[in-house]
Amino acid sequence: MIDSLVRALSDQSLLALDSSEQLLTDVLAYAETHAKKREAYWHHKRLTQVDVGRGGLRTSPAQVLHELGVATTLLTASPLSQVARHWAAVRYCATLTRGRGGRLALTPDANEVVYHHKVTQSEQLGIGLALVVAKRLLGRQHRGWTFHAVDAEVALKAGFVDRVGMVESTSRTKMRPDYILLGHHATKRRRRMKIVVLECKGTHQTPSFVHGQLARAAVQVQTLKVGGHLPPSLMVASHLAETGITSYVLDPPGDDELWSGPDDEFDELLSTRPEDQFWQPHAVTRGPEPGRQAPARLPSPAEETAAEPDAAEELPPGAPQVFDIPEQQRGWFTGILTRAVAATALLFAGDSDHASGYATPRQRGTEDPRSQPGLFDLDPAWATSTAATQELPNGISAEGTRHRAPLGRGRVLEVFRGVESHLYRQLTHGRVGAYLRDAPAFLGRQTGVPTDGGVYSFGQDGTVLIVRVLDSGG
Repeated sequence: MIDSLVRALSDQSLLALDSSEQLLTDVLAYAETHAKKREAYWHHKRLTQVDVGRGGLRTSPAQVLHELGVATTLLTASPLSQVARHWAAVRYCATLTRGRGGRLALTPDANEVVYHHKVTQSEQLGIGLALVVAKRLLGRQHRGWTFHAVDAEVALKAGFVDRVGMVESTSRTKMRPDYILLGHHATKRRRRMKIVVLECKGTHQTPSFVHGQLARAAVQVQTLKVGGHLPPSLMVASHLAETGITSYVLDPPGDDELWSGPDDEFDELLSTRPEDQFWQPHAVTRGPEPGRQAPARLPSPAEETAAEPDAAEELPPGAPQVFDIPEQQRGWFTGILTRAVAATALLFAGDSDHASGYATPRQRGTEDPRSQPGLFDLDPAWATSTAATQELPNGISAEGTRHRAPLGRGRVLEVFRGVESHLYRQLTHGRVGAYLRDAPAFLGRQTGVPTDGGVYSFGQDGTVLIVRVLDSGG
């Protein structure tokens, strides 16, 4: 059974997408209704539909778990973090399957978990699905660009001081976006960088529940500015069901590029270690504008009395806080995001020793742990972990870490996470610019088919996820 379960991770399935005019109207109607009780809903970004094409997109459970594993690697603070970083692949490997009509769907086992586990499951799978969707859509819109996910909390930690109590801090984070997608484009002599703010949602409830999720996401994505301007955003809310998964997408537009310049300027920018800044976020002070975006229809009486969302999902009272990166600090922010990309890839591979060199003191929690706790704990040196070199198809290899869990009857489940060897060496030697330039070519070299029965997932960032079942002596 476990063998077939693992093999099913590679099944290509259809992920349905929706970005209709009806969706836009329903989300705006929800915001209109709930703004009467909570001010934050007045402050959402202007929303537009997204060209999602016809028929959705094709992906696999392994690709969803791969994106989830890379994106969450910086937020694993635990004495067992090396093992915990395998958790996305192990815990959720039995949650997604190819369902009726070839659609990506929840497995029956995943659909039957108790409520509080469903909340965590929908949140985590919502992240993986949103990243698959966002990267695919952005790849269509921006040919030749590669997008890397950076946890927004990690990026903002280096620039903003939040000297408030833990309860208040937790409440305020509900108005912050989930991820910043850092886009990179290289020509022979020039580099261009852009960011897209991403908010990820997921639910097991009725499809209409995503209307409230997207209304809240529209508030969260407008809390980050650069030089007083809002960058572009994407909002993805996925409805999870045995009958099939649908990802609902809206696109709040914004200003485009973050930074551009010659190759040598980019290398110089990345050679300078950025320091922590001490800015304060500021609250939005403007009230509802006469020209604000309103729904195409008025909310119905049922919507007027719609139940409040779960307390864990609801926006806190008051206006949201805005994190505005000063215009003259675009280079600093580019460096922070780029170094976070490098740290993420190295931590995914289990190399926390080199990853620590890419984090600022506040990100590591070494500045003042009492008032500014770190967002992740760094493991002991990589030499004490299960470091491994994994041979890949086409004669290349990856450096990373593997974890094995006994299955009984002499079988073990093995999960390997790593980075292609050439790219890994670039990261460990501080050549982040070369890594960003060379990483997209990694996917083009993966044309061979593994013969060991394992499931292989390759990312455009050079990361590798392998899940397979072996004899205990293998």
